Amino acid sequence: MTPINYVSRREAIAIIAAAKSAGIPDRQAVIEARQAGIDAADGLANDEAIADLWQAVDQGKLDAIAHGPSDRWLKMSAQETNQVPLLRALHGGDFTFLRPGNSFYESVISEFGLRLGLVKLVFRKDQVEKVARLVQRRRRKNVASAACTPSIGRPSRRDQLCSCIRQMIEDGRWDTSISLKTLVQLVQRSLKWDKGLSEATIARALDWLYDNGQDRKFCRMRRKPNNSKRSSPAPERTTSAWF
Repeated sequence: MTPINYVSRREAIAIIAAAKSAGIPDRQAVIEARQAGIDAADGLANDEAIADLWQAVDQGKLDAIAHGPSDRWLKMSAQETNQVPLLRALHGGDFTFLRPGNSFYESVISEFGLRLGLVKLVFRKDQVEKVARLVQRRRRKNVASAACTPSIGRPSRRDQLCSCIRQMIEDGRWDTSISLKTLVQLVQRSLKWDKGLSEATIARALDWLYDNGQDRKFCRMRRKPNNSKRSSPAPERTTSAWF
């Protein structure tokens, strides 16, 4: 029997798994098994909870305690839990496979005797609940950061610009025969951004719209550099009569 204010390994896993999976729908395989009348648990969630449980033990946030007949106790270090075969395994969790050749064997039998099948691993309930809350906060933080991943550098405004430019053209307020300066003013008044827009920014947005749709209403006539003009020599400097 598990002592008061303590939980078994299975109960600790269930507490952590429930906290970690709160608000997340069951997987389809689990739903189908339960509909078929099978008392199925989410194995993936339990596996993750086991990993979280032993991580807390390794970090000193959770005490692993062996409890046996006659209400005998043995607090174990993280290193000692690693010495017991299959104690940390997904489907293990007891002392059945502890043998005389193991360095931790003498410590266990001196405390509990040779009936190792009666020795159970237990955890303090308040510590397990604290770990569960920590796991839950970590999951919420991960979900929030994944939903709002900050971009590096200045945020891209292309999508807003392209949407506004498209609307201006479809409403007939601007076309490519009108100057870019006019479109800059229209977009600036519509978006009301603090920082002013340049013609180069608007031109890049127009080019992007055309390149990704080949719609002629976004095709602007580009000015070609005029190389026909010859550079005239600099005039000779003359001195004024009064100089």
